Amino acid sequence: GLVENREAMLHGLQEGVVPLDPHHRVTVANDSARQLLRLPADCVGKDLAALAVGPALKDVLTQEQADPDRLVLVGERLVVLNRVPIRSRGRDIGTVTTLRDRTELSSLERELGATRTATDTLRAQAHEFANQLHVISGLIQIGEYDSVVQFVNGATLDRTRLNDEVTSRIQDPALAALLIAKASLATERGVTLQLDPASALGRVDDDLSRDLATVAGNLVDNAFDAVAGLPEGNVRVLVEDGEDEVTVTVRDTGPGISGVGLEEIFRQGFTTKLPGTAKPGSDSGRGFGLALSRVVCRRSGGDLTVANDNGAVFTARLKRRRPQP
Repeated sequence: GLVENREAMLHGLQEGVVPLDPHHRVTVANDSARQLLRLPADCVGKDLAALAVGPALKDVLTQEQADPDRLVLVGERLVVLNRVPIRSRGRDIGTVTTLRDRTELSSLERELGATRTATDTLRAQAHEFANQLHVISGLIQIGEYDSVVQFVNGATLDRTRLNDEVTSRIQDPALAALLIAKASLATERGVTLQLDPASALGRVDDDLSRDLATVAGNLVDNAFDAVAGLPEGNVRVLVEDGEDEVTVTVRDTGPGISGVGLEEIFRQGFTTKLPGTAKPGSDSGRGFGLALSRVVCRRSGGDLTVANDNGAVFTARLKRRRPQP
């Protein structure tokens, strides 16, 4: 009776549970764990090598964790794992790892990301506007009235030129608004953000529009972090409108991806941010952005890749949805 109750409780849990013995053999795997990790029904008693578990997932299941939670991309799912060693009478008898599916929260992540972007943009624009008011005030105080007119006309011309440059090439309102907003953030951070003159994008459906804004926003933010503090830091965005897919390429003049395999930055929740620099309440600094962006791309049938070419070059491909017959 106790065994049956334990089995019923274990398999009724929404979270996945995977205990391993000291030889990395699976001793128990409930239904949620098998589904999240794509384990076969007969996985109990087999070691991880025999189950063809990927290297990133195997590391998290078998090695000590510096952080309580570790994020791993398993197929198209984002899985958060928490590993706890088990000791009895002073000796290790294995580990228990719990798993949570974070993929279903991706829509909430997008909404929160959009809100943070809007907040950061308003703050940056307020800062920029305050500086301009200080200049105007100073010019008036010293009686340089002609210079006031020239300054106001110049500031207006710069803003109009930026808006026209983006909206003439990017017809999707969400992505165009995002790029214009990021330009204000770039100015505040001392970074140059450029839209490649070859960029072109017509209107897209609502789902693709949201996905493009999510992925482009994450990639541009990462690029800003990569060039922050560098002299003449530059971020360049190219948007290409294909028949079956939209491609967004974000290139920066930072140090590139070094000291880790290029694929690892997606598997391990890689981040270039220093510990303690993430904003409170955000996932930045924990490397969720790249993993989420790859999930978004792959769900559409596309992908997100990275290469080094005088800096990091991220290329996101998002497939268009075919209209239903």
